[in-house]
Amino acid sequence: MRNPELLTSIQATEKNYNSDVKLVRTPLTATYHTALKPDKHPFVFGLFPSTAFAYELLQYGGEGYVRRAADILEVIVSRQDQDPSRSTYGIWPYFYEESLDEMDRPDWNMADFHGKKLVLIVKNYGDLLPPALIDKLRNAVYHACRAIMIRNVGPHYTNIAIMGALVTLLGGELLENEELRAYGEQRLRKFRDYTMAIGTFTEYNSPCYSPIAIEELHAIYAESSTPGAVADAEQLLDLAWHMIAKHYHPATGAWGGPHSRTYSTQLRPNEKDFLGNGLKSDPAYIRCPEKYHDLFRSTDERYYSEPTLMAEEAGFQNYATTYQNERLTLGSYTSGSMWNQRRNLLAYVDAGGGKSVSIQLQFLKDGKDFCSAIFTGVQSRKQVLFSFNLATDNGGWHQDLDIINGRFRAQDLRIRLQLGGDASGLELSAAQTGTRFVTLIGETALQVEAVLDRSDYGALQLEQARGEAGLSLDYVIATGEEERDFDFHALEKAVWVFALSLGEDRPLPTVDIQTNGAWVTASIQTEDGEASITVPQAPRKTGELYRENQVRHMG
Repeated sequence: MRNPELLTSIQATEKNYNSDVKLVRTPLTATYHTALKPDKHPFVFGLFPSTAFAYELLQYGGEGYVRRAADILEVIVSRQDQDPSRSTYGIWPYFYEESLDEMDRPDWNMADFHGKKLVLIVKNYGDLLPPALIDKLRNAVYHACRAIMIRNVGPHYTNIAIMGALVTLLGGELLENEELRAYGEQRLRKFRDYTMAIGTFTEYNSPCYSPIAIEELHAIYAESSTPGAVADAEQLLDLAWHMIAKHYHPATGAWGGPHSRTYSTQLRPNEKDFLGNGLKSDPAYIRCPEKYHDLFRSTDERYYSEPTLMAEEAGFQNYATTYQNERLTLGSYTSGSMWNQRRNLLAYVDAGGGKSVSIQLQFLKDGKDFCSAIFTGVQSRKQVLFSFNLATDNGGWHQDLDIINGRFRAQDLRIRLQLGGDASGLELSAAQTGTRFVTLIGETALQVEAVLDRSDYGALQLEQARGEAGLSLDYVIATGEEERDFDFHALEKAVWVFALSLGEDRPLPTVDIQTNGAWVTASIQTEDGEASITVPQAPRKTGELYRENQVRHMG
């Protein structure tokens, strides 16, 4: 596949290839799983980036590139744990500098990520590589398949559920191992049934992971010899592309929210390329079905809400709501933690002159997104009523890898509305009256107000700050020059309720607040009927907040 973009990608990676180590050198950006720190290891030799580079070299072809790919793959297979008696059997560490035993927590996803590349390398380019290396690669694929089967993730883990199905399905076909092949086919069918029962992906509308899911599904569709798996992949591909297309906002070029997971509020170059290539007619790219192309161009008003969980399994239901018109897109969930990969409330606005502004809601502990803040919201078109509670059993920056259980030391807690994108280059004057902010983004009005501030920490303090990231509108809960102890278990009250509107000419609606014992209900009248949320005044466990916080929309 000798297209110019592939060659450009190879040439960019070549600059970081080390011919002595035979791996690609990358900046250390990983924050999960590795024990390495950027101050001591600013650059590392990445194993999966090297596997991906080898795959690209083989795709492009040529004697020199094939020889380099073989050199890389020899190193890669040597770093896999192939001892079935070990807990890390079948997986790889992240970096050449760090063994599996030295990692903070080894990442089992590496069996899936490496496995998908290796199985396609052996299947499609095996005749280019030395027979002895092919034997090693086939063994590596087998061990990766076994690791995937041992772990056996459920269908709720969208990206890995698909990826593991790909590796075991194609791996079983390649190795002529019926046990592996049948497992992969059944895993994909289970995922299809689960996803179709919901109507969308649980890992919903993710700019970073939805393209990966599509790539894996397309690989199954294009590469598998199992008819049932091919049909399932085709059905799921259609669902995935429709999910993306209906969230795309032509005026801003944004992938509208809400996002279950993302690494950047602005689309990264690879994500932009994925969308652009999907609309091309070139068969070298994974193409979006023609029937959805109009959604990438249409400025018609869109407004919809859909479930994103299997309610019987989770014990509650979470809905995603999106509103779009020719100038803005506004999306929100009904619930979620304020993890840094999550976008519970997110908007993009056409600011005119080819500029766009993103609006991201955050809850911050010492400047970092805070998992123990739990969002509850209800959206009616261009209006959102939402609240924050505090969880007594969750994490700081991560809900699994950084558990704090409601007790920690910090200097600062605050709720932020971050105006980013092109906001740093625009004059956005925000008017502040009490707890209300109003600003104009191009021709679009943004209004937000804290309508309930009930906390043992005292009244919210409002701040505005302008920086390289744009304009920050902050509701400060607690701050100081020194760290202090925080204990959510000791709080009797910690609940904040906000009203937000975007693109409305009229003022924010009046919010009715009713207190009933330990619970608070906030409600507004919208053009679609009454919308309300009911939440507790005191911190509680995460699961209780998800299951018992109530959202109603009577439209």
